[in-house]
Amino acid sequence: MGDRDPLLEPGEALAATGVGCFAWDPAAGRIALDSVGRAAFGLLPAEFTGLASDLRPRIHGADWALLSGLSADLLAGRRDAYSAYFRVVLHDGRCRWTHSRGSVVRARPGGAIRVVGVVRDATLDLAHSALRLPGEEAQDPLRALGEGALALARAMSVREVATLLADEVTLRPLGAKAMSLGVLEQGRLQMVRTVLAPDAREFPFKSRLADSWPLNDAVRTSSPLFFTSVHAFLDRYPRLAHHRHGFDATAAAFLPLVDEGQPLGALGVFYDDRSVFSLADHTLMNAWAKAVARAVHRVLPLDRSREIAAGLQNAMLPRRMPATPGGRIAVRYRTARQGVRVGGDWYDAVTLPDGGLGLAIGDVQGHDIEAAALMGQVRVAMTAYAAEGHECDSVLGKASAFLADLDADRFATCQYLRVALATGEVHAANAGHPPPLLRHADGAVEHLRLRGGPPLGLPAGWGLDPYPYTTARLAPGETLLLYSDGLVEKPGEDFDLGLSRLAAAFSDGPPDLEELADHLLDTLTGGPHAEDDAALLMLRRDEAAPAP
Repeated sequence: MGDRDPLLEPGEALAATGVGCFAWDPAAGRIALDSVGRAAFGLLPAEFTGLASDLRPRIHGADWALLSGLSADLLAGRRDAYSAYFRVVLHDGRCRWTHSRGSVVRARPGGAIRVVGVVRDATLDLAHSALRLPGEEAQDPLRALGEGALALARAMSVREVATLLADEVTLRPLGAKAMSLGVLEQGRLQMVRTVLAPDAREFPFKSRLADSWPLNDAVRTSSPLFFTSVHAFLDRYPRLAHHRHGFDATAAAFLPLVDEGQPLGALGVFYDDRSVFSLADHTLMNAWAKAVARAVHRVLPLDRSREIAAGLQNAMLPRRMPATPGGRIAVRYRTARQGVRVGGDWYDAVTLPDGGLGLAIGDVQGHDIEAAALMGQVRVAMTAYAAEGHECDSVLGKASAFLADLDADRFATCQYLRVALATGEVHAANAGHPPPLLRHADGAVEHLRLRGGPPLGLPAGWGLDPYPYTTARLAPGETLLLYSDGLVEKPGEDFDLGLSRLAAAFSDGPPDLEELADHLLDTLTGGPHAEDDAALLMLRRDEAAPAP
């Protein structure tokens, strides 16, 4: 045998050229990244725990929508490979172009998939090129607008549409500086995005169509307005003169948004150094306005249905939590994001006759008006039983009999805990609900294994055993988390994977209780297609609490 070839090994060669490797397990929500890959994503060592969700904060919002679409195509089998440019947001706020290429691999036909590939800093690729869109083929502005329209087609709310309008990928094909958006709501124009720096006391974030503002005029006349002179613009809209501070666009187009003959609002597109709008400019802007109108038309019913669902659900939840000397409570609720899916998730807390605190969380079967109505009845009944001072097992037994007597042919899962904040003593009973989590003062998380009983509402004639209760202790500085399954479950995924994801987010979250509640909801329910509602209740015992 001759001497060893002095050239680098393949892995060393990849690393030397700044190419990192990854392997993604979609079912587990985990991703393996080598050190070069972590650097390509701008991740510090402490920011990467092996979860795919660790990448989310580093990827630009609009590009995340595109990458999510690619991921959905891979998981659905619509493609078996991808190649995409996207932006990574660095810690100093700058964006850096990055390129990733991956392929689907399966252990066996029909088996679980993995996505393996490479990722690298793409700054050199794009330093002398205008091809900076994920499709890598943006020389034709209409093609580039098609990429933007694809992102709009995945938006799930008017706010997401407005966010995409501010993105460089969207602005570049039009040569625009910025965009603003107004949407019709009950005969008025609601500003969703404005590029001005208005005085909040004067600027009409919601105005009558009869008011003389550029977007209003575009909606009212169903005709676009074009300005290539600041003087001409201010001559027509003098009230906007003092709103232009810090915004130096010199030309603008105001385009009505119409889809299927229905006026939906208007779009403002602003430019620097534009002295004329050519026929090509009109064509591009008309195409873009149609794409925005289609997106707004599609997401408006979703927004309104979520408002209805959230309003109805929130009306049935407690308006305030009781005072908790020696501890603090944080609660959150999020409706499902698809259709009018009013759920049966609920939480409550009540001061007990002995000075302790009663905590409850539950989920009535179903996602409809009846489930929400039953939820309200069961919550009030349980609060009443708890306020009478009954033990945990008795409260659940009485609540189960109450639900069965309603003859609604529904069951509910539930947990009820009695907590003495002065001593930290906890008594808990469980009716088929996911186990609580306990976060210690050092951030370590454990499951509280509660002895279980059947769901509430099953017929008494079945001869079911009474609900057993479990004792535990909440030490000073520790946090108890009760939650509904919408916080952990995903269609087609093992429940234990979701529970592990929740425990990791609970452990890694910020120390402040309210910030921790927001962190859990944002991390675990941030996807646009969440199919179930979710509720959480956290109790933290004060660190200054005396030892028993």
